[in-house]
Amino acid sequence: MRTYRLIASALLAALAFILQISNGVVGIPTGFGMTVDLAAVPVLIALFVLGAEYAMTVVALLALIILATSPTGYIGALMKMAATIPMIVVPYIIAKEEKIYRDLIGAVAVILGVLALFALSTELAQMQGIEMLAGIVPLLVVVAVGYWMARKGGRIDLSDAKLAIIALAIAAFSRSLIMTFANLYFAGPVFYSITPEEFIGALDALVLPLFGSGMGWFAIFFWNVVQSAIEFAFAWVPAYYFGLVKRYAE
Repeated sequence: MRTYRLIASALLAALAFILQISNGVVGIPTGFGMTVDLAAVPVLIALFVLGAEYAMTVVALLALIILATSPTGYIGALMKMAATIPMIVVPYIIAKEEKIYRDLIGAVAVILGVLALFALSTELAQMQGIEMLAGIVPLLVVVAVGYWMARKGGRIDLSDAKLAIIALAIAAFSRSLIMTFANLYFAGPVFYSITPEEFIGALDALVLPLFGSGMGWFAIFFWNVVQSAIEFAFAWVPAYYFGLVKRYAE
């Protein structure tokens, strides 16, 4: 059974590779460097069909694919991992644990801690003259905590639409909040080789689709919510509505 799931994980990672390299065709450009795509859909299919530990395996393989093929390099790989892990861990906690509220409080504490780390690391980085590295530590914390929280593994049942919507809402909010800070204080400044202040100013000056100018931070938050909903829906429908879980989970 483990061999079957490892093979399935590899096939899902291959699908993620195809979706990643084709995001210029099927993706939605947002105007600030992010493309809304389907690359993480196989990760969530792995979560629903195979279990959390295999979803973590697929997201790690996807990060390696981005590292090897994308012009964003390690920035894109780290951002994709940090963005996708909340979409694994939050639904896993909600569907798997009996003491949901206790675990959700823990998840909220982690998110607040990550945001505090962004602020602290940015200040320390400015003092040391290494502003470009300010966001790496918080994102690595997200990745490490995500793998720790999903360490027990096992499949989850999110076939109930109401429970799935709750899981999606909390996961999307968590992911979008973290990614807003990550884009403003890490990905954008590092990729364009400017300071966070310069990136925020340039982003606010852009005329972005749907938002116009002066709404850079909210555009990041909004498009991450959209990305979360698309990934979740494109994974949930085939997994539960079309029966992938019933056919391939055992």
